[in-house]
Amino acid sequence: MQITPNMLPPHDGRATVEAPDAEPVILITRTLDAPRALVWRCYTEPKHMVHFWGPHGSTTPVCDIDLRPGGIWRTVMRFGTGNEYGYTSVYLEIAPPERIVYRDAPDGWTGTGDLPPWQIHSTLAFADEGGKTGLAVTIRFRGIAERDDAVKRGFAGMVIQGNERLGEYLKTLDTAQA
Repeated sequence: MQITPNMLPPHDGRATVEAPDAEPVILITRTLDAPRALVWRCYTEPKHMVHFWGPHGSTTPVCDIDLRPGGIWRTVMRFGTGNEYGYTSVYLEIAPPERIVYRDAPDGWTGTGDLPPWQIHSTLAFADEGGKTGLAVTIRFRGIAERDDAVKRGFAGMVIQGNERLGEYLKTLDTAQA
């Protein structure tokens, strides 16, 4: 599927987005102007994540992270209308400071009971680029139709905007403390 500019919300143009025709994935890349250790901390510590998770105009009043394989990560995004969207994930792989792999879970899933098959399987890869961080996000869906539907509903745009917000948040942090 070719992702055209009209399929994405307004953004700063620093991200690349691909949806290969033969693979049920969305690939999003961006270079962040901060050391990899700091970007890693932003994705793994709630005190940081609440500042950037979600699209422009949203807040993240809930962010719980149990950073270990099998651990649960839960966020709630709140939008200007007051609507909230809760999302629960399960970590599959944690490889500091290079990679985080996680899958979706039913919202509010606490780790007990059967976990249904995944619908979205994501990988965040963090590359050291000499004081900057290359972030590669791979979002895998169960099929191409599911991927295309997610693109049409604005999923890729939401991720791009969250990464823009992260870029702005990083400017407020002391990179020497990374």
